[in-house]
Amino acid sequence: MYLFEVFYSPGEGPVPFTYSAEAFPLHIREVGMSWATAVTWCFNFILSFTWPHLMTAFKVQGAFGWYAAWCLVGWVAVLLFLPETKELTLEELDQVFSVPTWKHARYQLKAFSWQVRTTIFRQKLEPMKPLWELEN
Repeated sequence: MYLFEVFYSPGEGPVPFTYSAEAFPLHIREVGMSWATAVTWCFNFILSFTWPHLMTAFKVQGAFGWYAAWCLVGWVAVLLFLPETKELTLEELDQVFSVPTWKHARYQLKAFSWQVRTTIFRQKLEPMKPLWELEN
């Protein structure tokens, strides 16, 4: 349980709300945040509803394992489909989100491979070219 909190609290917990608040353009921000909140509460309901049944069927370890597997699926989805928005203006975000999703996913797979090779295996590689160029 403590391990879950260590990873959930700085990541999966507050980050979706922060990301949603910064990524949506001003003219649809209210609607976007409403949907983000509704989806979060929908998944909270599903979790609350399924937990007793999973605990009975698979014991506590199996139930936590089931949810851990879904957290891994969510991590892969975030890696592939959510672009980095750190320190970008709303105008720059329009450029970032204009990149097709399949191009972003392919770039993220290459970037993940590059990160593993440079961080874990300590290979000296050239920095990757950015996926988009910001207009000045």
